[in-house]
Amino acid sequence: MNFSNKLREPVIIILAVVALLFALSFGDSSFIILGHSFKKIDLLADVKTKDADLYAPATSPLLRDSIPQPDRVTPEKRKVNPAAIFDFGNDSLPALAHFFESLAQLHQRKKKTRIAYFGDSMIEGDLVTQDLRTSFQDTFGGTGVGFMPITSIVAGFRQTIFHTFSGNWQTFSLLDQPAADHILGIAGFDYVPAITSTTDSTNLSGESWVRYSAVSRKHLDKFYNVNLFYGKSEGDNNYVSAARKTMPLTGTLPVNELSLVKGSPLQTIQAFFRCRDRVNVFGFSIEGDSGICLDNFSFRGNSGMPLIKIPLPILSGLNNHLDYGLVILHYGVNVVNYKVNDFSWYEKGMTEVVNHIKSAMPNASILIISTGDKSFYQDGAYITDPSVPLVIAVQKRVAEKTRIAFWNLYEAMGGYNSMVKWVQGDTVLANKDYTHPNFRGAKRIADLLYQQLMGDYKEYVKKQKV
Repeated sequence: MNFSNKLREPVIIILAVVALLFALSFGDSSFIILGHSFKKIDLLADVKTKDADLYAPATSPLLRDSIPQPDRVTPEKRKVNPAAIFDFGNDSLPALAHFFESLAQLHQRKKKTRIAYFGDSMIEGDLVTQDLRTSFQDTFGGTGVGFMPITSIVAGFRQTIFHTFSGNWQTFSLLDQPAADHILGIAGFDYVPAITSTTDSTNLSGESWVRYSAVSRKHLDKFYNVNLFYGKSEGDNNYVSAARKTMPLTGTLPVNELSLVKGSPLQTIQAFFRCRDRVNVFGFSIEGDSGICLDNFSFRGNSGMPLIKIPLPILSGLNNHLDYGLVILHYGVNVVNYKVNDFSWYEKGMTEVVNHIKSAMPNASILIISTGDKSFYQDGAYITDPSVPLVIAVQKRVAEKTRIAFWNLYEAMGGYNSMVKWVQGDTVLANKDYTHPNFRGAKRIADLLYQQLMGDYKEYVKKQKV
């Protein structure tokens, strides 16, 4: 048997294919089949020298022509630094005034200021928020991770709490089809415990449960106050057992609060739900008596617009218990799309979301954080997606129209092609998807935001003393 003849044929085929791809790399090989476009073939893309304009400055025409500049707003709102926070509130009442006033009062008497930080996968697993929370609690006091979901797809990834749960919870979310018995909580989820045939506290088989354990980190090593939030549950058929006591769930409001731990520090709490009737559970809050409490409300793949699905009575009901001083809306990465150049639909949707939150939380300050830089692969190089500045322009207009605050994360990161530098720099700050920051990058974002907020807070306090 002649093996050389059998090997020769596949080798010739492989060499022919390589030669064909090599030849196509030097021409326009893009094409369309059945309405689907295919990119230009470039066999040498990964070894070619990147163009010099890959690291173009933030003043590139792409951005200068797309993002409204500071001189398009009134002189009172003008900022020299494009990465500063734009406050589009009234001259007599800045957009962040309520939040700053609540911070000022923390130094005067024992109070609590709460921050709701809504976002997508950019803050998943407590990224960004864990470092922002630490900075605020270092300055103003406070303990605990804040609001916690019942189940989570990133429970094993999160570093600020140990979180486990039983597998028999029914979970409904913003992305599910609406139903009369699915009532979304503030985190965009509705958790329904399993129905059991008994409420006997000695029989724990079949119950849905959730367990939280503290971690050895500053402000997070003990649970001082643990509160449960749930929907209507009339009668005496539903109970929760935790911290060596069993309590009935008998709330009649859209959102009800039940204190499970108050003042006596614990390192672990496990709650068992024995329910013979359906009850909507929204989550727990783990916090201190005073200082800062910062809640992470992350939802993967969310553009921000689905927040309108959270019923107004639920948002306002939870706010009645928690009294938010600041609401942060950090979205955009799931909206960016290089094939789209008209985002008017997003502007309309996010304007409705802001007004929805204003109706539910009339005393809370609201801050929109723009999308950060996001790269896409084109002609052998990663560059800023051309729709990034278009989305940012929309987010800024939403803030201006609704008279809230706006922070340009893209500019704070460094502007055009900053994501490339975050991924390829000596200190790696982002993942190789050229979209999401890593832990170091998330901390950088948190530090930048904290510095901007504290700078504006000090200016606010100074003006109040005049």
